[in-house]
Amino acid sequence: MASQAREGGPGGDAPGVDKIRDLLFGNQMQDYDRRFSKLEERFLQRFKDVESETKRNLETYESNAKKQVDSLATQLRNEKDARAEADKEMDRNLRDQNQALEKQVRALSDQLSELEREFADRMSRSDHLLREEIKQKNESAQMLMEKIFSDLSNVKTDRNLLAGLFVEVAKCLNQDPVGSKSNSERGWKVS
Repeated sequence: MASQAREGGPGGDAPGVDKIRDLLFGNQMQDYDRRFSKLEERFLQRFKDVESETKRNLETYESNAKKQVDSLATQLRNEKDARAEADKEMDRNLRDQNQALEKQVRALSDQLSELEREFADRMSRSDHLLREEIKQKNESAQMLMEKIFSDLSNVKTDRNLLAGLFVEVAKCLNQDPVGSKSNSERGWKVS
């Protein structure tokens, strides 16, 4: 410690010690300094290389990631557009089918209305024809009955005539001049 105090205290090396150190270790120290300096340069260069390579890798990664994200976004947009187009197509198809069904329903409804009208007309005509037929049959039956009554009246008249004729014949028979048996004997009763 005494030597340190003489040499200028701790940490304060005297200029003579530096010279001795330079003489003893000078070349080595310079060599070490050069080596350290080269090592430091190489380290810094390597660090810069690693940094630039990392930067390039990051930029490449970012670029690839961005491309993939863009590609995925494009795919999603395309799929969304395709689905939207498919939905529109389905809507169009459903609308077309709905319109076709409505058209068929209207046509069937019109046909049903036409059939109902035709059925009502047929029923009305059939009803009218049936009424006419009943009326004709009624008239015909009435005429037949009148004819029958007329025929019956004629038959009665004929009976009356026949009865009158029989009476006349009976009278004639009663006046028989030849002494024939009387009518009561013959079994005839004349009234």
